Amino acid sequence: MLKGQRFWWLSIVLWVSLTVALSGLAPGAKEFAEANKDAGLPADAEAIIADRQLEKYFPQDGGMPLFSVLHKEEGLTDEDILEFAQALEALETTTSFGKIVVPSLVELAPEQRVAFLSDNKKTFFSSITLPEGLEGSDIHELMNSIKEDVAKHVDADVELSWTGPAAIAADAVELFSRADVVLLLSTIGIILILLLVIYRSPLLTLIPLVAAAIVYAVVDRVIGIFASAGLFTVESQALSIMTILLFAVVTDYSLLIFSRYREELKRHESVHEAMRETMRHIREPIFFSGSTIVLGVATLFFAIYEPYRNFAPAFVIAAAAMLIAGLTLLPALFAVIGRKAFWPVIPKYGEETKEKKTIWGKVANTVTKRPVLFMIPITLLLLLGAWNVTNMKESYDLIDSFPADLSSRVGYERLSESFSPGSLAPGTLLFVSDQELEAKGLQTIVDKIKEKSGIENVSVFGNPLSEDGKSAKFSITFAGNPYDVKAFDTVLEIRDESQDMLKDAGLTDAELYVAGESAKYADLRDIDKRDTTLVMVMMTILITIMLGLQTRSIVAPIYMMGTILLSYAATLGLSIFLFEQFLGLEAVSYRIPLYTFVFLIALGVDYSIMLIARIREEMKVMPFENAVRRGLERTGGVISSAGLILAATFLVLATMPLYELKLFGFIMALGILIDTFIVRPLLIPTILVKLGKWSFWPKKIK
Repeated sequence: MLKGQRFWWLSIVLWVSLTVALSGLAPGAKEFAEANKDAGLPADAEAIIADRQLEKYFPQDGGMPLFSVLHKEEGLTDEDILEFAQALEALETTTSFGKIVVPSLVELAPEQRVAFLSDNKKTFFSSITLPEGLEGSDIHELMNSIKEDVAKHVDADVELSWTGPAAIAADAVELFSRADVVLLLSTIGIILILLLVIYRSPLLTLIPLVAAAIVYAVVDRVIGIFASAGLFTVESQALSIMTILLFAVVTDYSLLIFSRYREELKRHESVHEAMRETMRHIREPIFFSGSTIVLGVATLFFAIYEPYRNFAPAFVIAAAAMLIAGLTLLPALFAVIGRKAFWPVIPKYGEETKEKKTIWGKVANTVTKRPVLFMIPITLLLLLGAWNVTNMKESYDLIDSFPADLSSRVGYERLSESFSPGSLAPGTLLFVSDQELEAKGLQTIVDKIKEKSGIENVSVFGNPLSEDGKSAKFSITFAGNPYDVKAFDTVLEIRDESQDMLKDAGLTDAELYVAGESAKYADLRDIDKRDTTLVMVMMTILITIMLGLQTRSIVAPIYMMGTILLSYAATLGLSIFLFEQFLGLEAVSYRIPLYTFVFLIALGVDYSIMLIARIREEMKVMPFENAVRRGLERTGGVISSAGLILAATFLVLATMPLYELKLFGFIMALGILIDTFIVRPLLIPTILVKLGKWSFWPKKIK
């Protein structure tokens, strides 16, 4: 017993010491959260190559576009516009971040400034260029400075907003910086309330939260160490989701340990012997549960798109820490506190307690007696939901996720109403040749591109040719939203036809590039499809192998993985239907399918592992069908409680200002509830009963 006590105390001391040391010596992860460069695309993406060529031949045009938008319902006067133009030119153009390029609007005649004024005289805009290569925090700081300086010279009755790629990036940083504390407190609060309601034991409520806080402190500093060394990039969005995942999973492991610990305390007088016996039974499910999460998120390392790839290291570190804590810190905290501290949910040793028939016992009896009655309708309903995935449309417009009153969204909507959506992010046609370019040939190609249905206009300010005449550029405005698939298709169409157009125009030694936001997202769409397919296939294979190792079976991993995949598809399909019917959403963010797959599969398989592990344990002492019934009854309470808590914590994302995260949180919560209350307790047991002796083939079943 003393040896056991020393082990548990040693575990706690090591974790606390590590937390204190890292908190004092290492930086936090949030200090190094930054946005991705080049829109997260690889250097060999065609849009990035085009940007580099544009910087090379027209260096004064490099940088990040920013649009300042004036709006006045009564109509803008020339005096309003002139004051605004003077405020822009008064900006410090040479900053610690680099040079800001500001247009000389003051020198223009009033009739020239009218070109930037809407027909109804209510909206005026100007384009500014910020330095190239700014990271998220730098963009945010520079944007705040610009906003403050210009706002001083704009009348209170004039609405001033800022939009474009630079403003969108700065607003994204602002949104996450405001939401982090709310997210953490909301997560802790919901777990605290649910644990109190479910278990009615104050100490039992505090242990998971204390453990999660210790693990979070360690993970946060470890990620900070690696990020500060430049080994990988961390993003605010990844850190937000990681926080929820960590607190929820640590709580899940706590409930699993406590559920079995409560059973063993009836049989063992010593709490240390009871915990040792507890860990003997649940060590394996915790290990395989944690391992599947580690392997699942590790598949993101193979993604090309940087935001996907940057999720991997942070989540692998968090998942590994959760696994280690589940095997060391959590059982140690339960073991050292003692039996009486868990009143009223812990029975006395040797106390005769009449075992009550729980709701899960009734469910287990009904499901195992009439498996077909449950299996067929549940499978059909899940298939129906999965079929609706074929109706899914993806959105690549981040600004749709922003709050309606955010400056970048307000400015974008003003431009869309008064000018055209394409003016928010115009592209660039760049011609590069070893010989002097002929104006006639350039005009021939420009005229052909103007005829395309996806193009609103191709324009040029001044002479399009460079000084040596070997390069030329034109501004291209897409018809409609520049972040819409129609704009992407137009970019790809221009690329595909570029060689033929150059040949027909007599510019056979020239190259045609398309630069800009639409070109980047056209490349992103293709990369996203590749990454999504690769990660989904890899994750399915790896987790199936892990399930095979856990069950020592060939058949079990197939039906376990099959039900989880079906649950995911049904969740996504049902969510798309609900979003369309109740929110009027016609498309979801392109990132949602992959993110929900990674987390729903990795977390959903946990509950199947817990159920199957208990069934395999019961099979040693009773017939197979009884073991299925007993396993479901014994794990029903703990898994349903864990599922409720996990779903509720993901719903905390509803507090986040980004609409994309709200939808992600809802899908995750819905998927977890479907897996917790339909797939795991109803569908999997019916499959087990119907397969009978083949359920764990090649293992022999009594």
